[in-house]
Amino acid sequence: MTIKEIKKHLGLQNKDIAEMFGYKTPYAFNKSSARGRIEKGLELFYQKILDIIKKEEQDGNN
Repeated sequence: MTIKEIKKHLGLQNKDIAEMFGYKTPYAFNKSSARGRIEKGLELFYQKILDIIKKEEQDGNN
């Protein structure tokens, strides 16, 4: 999933992500050179969570 899809699925906005990572304002997060790395990390983290949930569901069905 892309960060846009994740934000829509979870009802998140940039202000929420900014707060999670200690930015004073959403604007500071939006202009940060780390924004792309943070968003990519969130995409990978979210996918990892989905993979674990899927595996646990499959293991529970066996």
